[in-house]
Amino acid sequence: MKTWKRLALLTLPAVVALSGGCAVISEDECQAGLWYERGIEDGARGRSQGTVYQIAQKCHEYGVRTDTEAWLRGHEEGVEQYCTPENGFVVGRRGSNYEGVCTGPTADLFLVNYQNGLAVYQAEQQYIALERRYYETEREVHRIENALEEVETKEEAKSLRSQRRNLLREMRHLEAEMMRFGGFGAFNPFLFY
Repeated sequence: MKTWKRLALLTLPAVVALSGGCAVISEDECQAGLWYERGIEDGARGRSQGTVYQIAQKCHEYGVRTDTEAWLRGHEEGVEQYCTPENGFVVGRRGSNYEGVCTGPTADLFLVNYQNGLAVYQAEQQYIALERRYYETEREVHRIENALEEVETKEEAKSLRSQRRNLLREMRHLEAEMMRFGGFGAFNPFLFY
């Protein structure tokens, strides 16, 4: 038995456990066959070879036998489409997981670009979190300002003013943090290439 087949069989339980029982293929797709074409599609999406075992298990439930060899041939072709440097950046930029399907010299180029795209994605997520916190803080400042109009005691007013000062200070800090990402309301992905 070839090494990759042995490795795939050893990883089958982990793949099935991680799949969480989600349907990877419909009954109609199983009945249609088209295993080679399905392999190309799955490979072009960067899915690992373990996917064929999920498909085979699901199709077996429908009483359909999977042509694993045809799927694997198609998968190899699809992976060639997936493992380009340009696609590496796109996959990382979307924040998608990379299942380690690329091999050979293209793997290095794909991975470098994937990591660059992922760095931009992660920076953007940090920026979005800062922006969300800024708007939450701004809403809290408005709530306090409304409460100040209805305050009854000097102690309450003093406490509310102190809270407002702290919140305004936090907003300035958040604005400064957002500047690292291109400015308030202006995430700049080019800063992270």
